[in-house]
This record gives sequence, structure tokens and C-alpha cells, in this order.
Amino acid sequence: MKKKFIFILVLTVILNVQSQARKVLFIGIDGCRADVLTAANTPAIDDLLTHAVYSTDGLCAYKTWSGNGWSTMLSGVWHTKHGVSDNTFSGANFTNYPDFISRIETFNSSLKTISCVHWGPINTTIIQNANIKNTYATDLEVKNGAVLALTNDNPDVLFVAFDDVDHAGHTYGFASTIPQYVSTIETTDSYVAAVIAAMKSRPNYANEDWLVVVTTDHGGNLAGHGGGTIEERTIFNIYSNPNFTTQQLSKTVVSNAATFNESRFVATSFAKPVNQTPFSFGTTQDFTIEFWVKANNYTGDPALISNKNWGGGANAGFVISAQSGKFWKVNVGDGTDRIDIEGGNLQPGVWHHLAVSFDRDGLMTAYEDGAVVGYEKMQNINSINSGLPFVINQDGTTTYSLKFDGSYRDIRVWNSVIPNDVLVEWATKPVSSGHPFYSQLLANYKCDETAGTTLTDSSANGNNATITGSVTRQTDQSNTFAVNDYAATTREPDNAVTALNWMCVPIQPAWSLDGKNHVALCETLPPPPPVYNVVLFPNPTSSLLNVTFESPDPSATLKITKVTNGQLVLQKTLFSTTGLYQDQINVSSYKRGIYVVTIQDSRGSESKNFSRN
Repeated sequence: MKKKFIFILVLTVILNVQSQARKVLFIGIDGCRADVLTAANTPAIDDLLTHAVYSTDGLCAYKTWSGNGWSTMLSGVWHTKHGVSDNTFSGANFTNYPDFISRIETFNSSLKTISCVHWGPINTTIIQNANIKNTYATDLEVKNGAVLALTNDNPDVLFVAFDDVDHAGHTYGFASTIPQYVSTIETTDSYVAAVIAAMKSRPNYANEDWLVVVTTDHGGNLAGHGGGTIEERTIFNIYSNPNFTTQQLSKTVVSNAATFNESRFVATSFAKPVNQTPFSFGTTQDFTIEFWVKANNYTGDPALISNKNWGGGANAGFVISAQSGKFWKVNVGDGTDRIDIEGGNLQPGVWHHLAVSFDRDGLMTAYEDGAVVGYEKMQNINSINSGLPFVINQDGTTTYSLKFDGSYRDIRVWNSVIPNDVLVEWATKPVSSGHPFYSQLLANYKCDETAGTTLTDSSANGNNATITGSVTRQTDQSNTFAVNDYAATTREPDNAVTALNWMCVPIQPAWSLDGKNHVALCETLPPPPPVYNVVLFPNPTSSLLNVTFESPDPSATLKITKVTNGQLVLQKTLFSTTGLYQDQINVSSYKRGIYVVTIQDSRGSESKNFSRN
């Protein structure tokens, strides 16, 4: 009896949870830095974290404009698919990659979807199909509209987008040291509190199962946003539900304390491998370049590693360069077309690990200190052979007027695309035969010589590089080289995928979504069998059999078959406008035995036996 009671109790709990109507409250806060949100006084958002899967180490991608960010957040794919790289929305492809709200509407049009936003293009351009789209002039009005929607409109999905934090960042700066920026985040938290309170005050809240998503489209810095710095690319993602156990998804640090010999290239020096043939990557050859670099002094955009005339970005070839005296970037061109990705700061005196992979029929991907900076499609880039050499610390001409003064370490060139996880694992340790792509290593210049005019190639190819100019050798230097592993953290496309899963929308492989789901997979119990309440009387009978049953359908089929051989004895269609069916059948001509009465409608069927005596 005790076991039976426990089973019934567990089943009741399961049925209760699964009978609750799943709903999504999705709140976006434009331009809200994750670290500032963490430091600010935000009790409403902090309360969500007590039952949430969340990360303050999430990543979006360069270019960090709102058009790109909101499109990625809502569609579940990167800009390389949805086509939006800035706020002009030029090249948008929301036909093939629609927002998650439109996908929910397509899946079940009876669900009610509402969008309340401050920034108009979210409603006018990105969200294709929602039952109600309201655009407001202020965040206060957005809050009031969201509260009214929860109170009066019974939404299944409510999308809310605040914009004042981004306005404060543009006016005063995106930083924890800016009081106006911090206070605007705290005001927005009070709006979130009001929306959450309205959700919990719904009369049927106990029978609803709400996933609350809170996130941002990008971060920022004192200069604004749009670039590729880690402050601009770091976002937060919160997925909260009362039944969740708190789980924080954080980056980890992969580091190695090393004593090493340092090679500092002064501004007029450069190095060229003796054999240039391996670096002719042509039209189809995939490759990856990675290295450690420490800036000393530079202005403009001097080349760090290049095979092109950096006098023009469309010129054939590639360049990894410093940029504007404080950033780095990668450019590739074929003489006609070009693509560019801008990275973060190259602070003087600080070692950074930079890497770029070139997948010739896929993406060019830039990495900085372990994290993806951004992606661009390479399919339109043809041959990148420039007729110029592969050069370290200059462009292919070796005469570019802007020059870099800084140190290099462990320059590696691979004849393949090296995945992010492999780059992170091996960035801080020497390459060995245990490296999964060891056979694809074209060159490895450790830059650890103590004298001379040669950079030794430590790969099996032995393709040394000859130095022109002065290189300062400093022995027995010490540093802790570190990169960050973001494998466990969130990405911007995860928001749409998680919301779709919560609403039990079957995600099709053909959609080619880039995000990951961060909540339990949607599982529903099979629907209970239809109830017909079939009654046969008298039973047994020798003459008349009365049949009654219930069905919501306007018609149902009654069949009688013999148990012994399955022979169909009778089939008829019955009709009812009340849902209650009654019929009387004369079975006096039936042979004695057991018969089966089957009732069938659009829901299924139910059978019962009677005896003819």
C-alpha cells in the first residue's frame, strides 16, 4: 500500500508540472555590460539568479551593433546567416532565418505572442510575425505596456526590450565608473521587478510554467560599441524558472608560468622564411595562423604578419595588423573583394594570443586570448596569392610606412583550420607530436633564440626565417601566459534556441540554428486515452442490446465483430448533437458466443465485449 501511495504521489506531481502551460517572458536590456550589472544594485535580476541557469561570461560577435545583436538574439543564428552586420539591416535574410517568435507562431498559431519594445527596428524589421507589436517612446512606457499585456492580454510569449541603458552608455560611457550608466541599469531593474510582479500576480499563475530570459545585445566601453573588444563582446544570459537549480556557466583560465627568451623586433626590422612556397595558399587551401605578441610602441595600422601590399585592403593577400594605435585586426582580399574583423586592445607590455583560421569555403574566424572575436564568410574570396612573400613584422612589400615595435613568441602556421578548443588547449604549451593537427604544421617560430639573424623553424620542415634589421634578444624572461576557455559559457544565438525548446517547438536540422539549448529538453507525457464511457446492457442478452457512449464528435462508427474469428457482423454510423449517443441493436439472429462492440471517432476507439446467450 505504501509503494502504491508513493507511485500515485509522484505521478500526480509529474502530471501537475506537465499540465502547466509553458510560457516565456523574454527581457532584453540594450547595451548592458555584464560586469556592471553584477556590480550594480539590481535586486529583481539578482532574485532571478537564485533559480537560474546563467552566465556573465557570454559572448556576442563583432560587429557589436544593435542590429546585429538583436537579430542574432532573436533568430538563433550568427550574422553570417541572418545577414545583418549593422543598424542599416542591409542584406537581412529573415525569410530563411526568422525570429523565434515567428517560428512559434508558425508552429502553433493559437499561442498569443506580444512584443513591447523601445527600439523600433526590432518590431518593424526583425520580428516578422507576432500577434501584437507595440513600440514605445520610453522605457517607462515599455514597462507599463508589458505589465498591461500580462494583466489583460494573456500572452504565451511576451518579448520586452529596454533601451535606456544603451542611451546612457552613448551619452556618458559604458563603464562601472560612470554613475549615470550604473543608475540607469538600476532603474531598469526596477522596471524588470514590476514586470515580474505582474507575471506572478496573474490569476492563473499557479497553473503556468514561465521561463524568464534576461539578456543584452552587446556590451560597450568608454568609446561606445560596435568594435571587437572583450568589453563590447561580453554579454550575460539568464534563464530562470522556480524549478531550476542554480547553475553558473563560467569561463576558465588556461595558463602556464614560463621562463623564456624574448625576441623584440624594433620598428624597422622584419623576418622572411627562406622557402616561401608553403605559404602560397591560393584559392582553396585552408590555413590557420596563431602567435603571441606584446606591443611596445606603434601608431596607425602596422602589419604583424602579412603576405600582401597593405596599402589597400582589397589587394590580394592577408594581413594581421595592429589598428589605430590600440587594436588589432585581420584583413583578407583577392584584388576585388575584402573582408575584415577587428579585435581588441593591444596594450603596451601585455602579451596577447592572436589566432585566425581561414576556412576557404566557410568562415574566416578571429580569436583573441582564447575567445572568438568574430566570423566572416570567405566564399567570395578567390586567390590570395599576391606575388609577395610571407613576412613577420611587415607587410608583403616590406616597405609599409607604418611599423610595429614589439615582441613575438611561438608563431605557428598550420595547413588546416584549427578548432577553437584545440587552439585553447595548446596556446600556452609547446607544440609536440601529441597535437591533433601536428602533421599540418607548416612552420613554428618560437622566437627564443639568444642571438643571430635567424628565427628557427621548430617544425619538421625546418624552414627558417631570415631577419632584416635589429632584434633585441632578452634571455630568462618570466611571464604567465594565459588564455580563456569559453566552452561552457553562453553565446548570443542560445537565447532563441532555449526559448523555442521551452515552448516545445521541434527544432528542425534544416533551420541550421547556431545556438545551444540551456534548459532541460522539452518532454511531454502522451495524451491520456479518449474516454467514451461505453455501456452495454443487458449483458448477456438474447435479443436486444442497448449501447450508450460519449463523444464530442458529431458522428461516430459502431462495429460489432465475433471474438472467435474477427468476422464483422455489423457496422453503422451514429449521429449526435449533444455528445451523448444511444442505440438499440437486435442481436436475436446472432449465434451464441462472445462479440466485441467497438466505438470509433476522430480521437481513437474503445471496445467492450458482450455475450449472446
